[in-house]
Amino acid sequence: MKFTQPQVLTTDKNKQNLAKLNEMMDDARVKQYLLDNPKFLVNNPELLSHIELDHAQENTFSLVERQVKALRDKNSHLQGQQIEMLQMAFANEELLKLCNQFMLELVDCQDLAALTSRIVNRIKNLFGLDGVAVVLVGQYKNASPAQVFSNPDQLKTLLNCQFPDNQPLCGRLNQGSKVALFGELSQDFQSCALVPLGEGCEKGLLALASKDVARFSPEMGTLFVELIAKYIQVLVARFEQ
Repeated sequence: MKFTQPQVLTTDKNKQNLAKLNEMMDDARVKQYLLDNPKFLVNNPELLSHIELDHAQENTFSLVERQVKALRDKNSHLQGQQIEMLQMAFANEELLKLCNQFMLELVDCQDLAALTSRIVNRIKNLFGLDGVAVVLVGQYKNASPAQVFSNPDQLKTLLNCQFPDNQPLCGRLNQGSKVALFGELSQDFQSCALVPLGEGCEKGLLALASKDVARFSPEMGTLFVELIAKYIQVLVARFEQ
């Protein structure tokens, strides 16, 4: 069956009629193709998940319709998961770029005070945090703005945190610990992350804080902040007495 093409010059009414005719022609082509190829849907079952099938009786579904609906729902769920994974991959890529930038900016620090000051300032600016504190354990001089403890137990007692599994602790922090780490201006900080430097805080602690209560939570991933902490541990070790 051969159909003629619409004419170029048309009136508005003719355009409407031509649109209806084209729709009918398209339907006719599809119908004729399926009649000529009865096994088309059998050979292309994935198309069923995109086809709406109505049962003759309202509010009832045939078995095929239920299967198609289940496939369509599953397909939508998988597409949602794929989008979520792509978004997560993009976010992780951006975090990795920021981590690399942070690390490169610390390489040329020639003394401990300059190093700890840059750590605090750059983490704040790059990652949008309200508070950052560095605590070192060992024999250090001129470490400001970092605090220095001679024994890790002193630090853990001060914070009332023992870090039994050597993992970062994320969530709420009591006011006394916040003041000890961040000073008097920390009363507005709503969530924190405490990242040990070395096993059991034997080399110190990196503390992060935010006014956003949801910024740090116990279930969040800590891969990148642990990477930063390990890098800081390596750099400050050069200045230990």
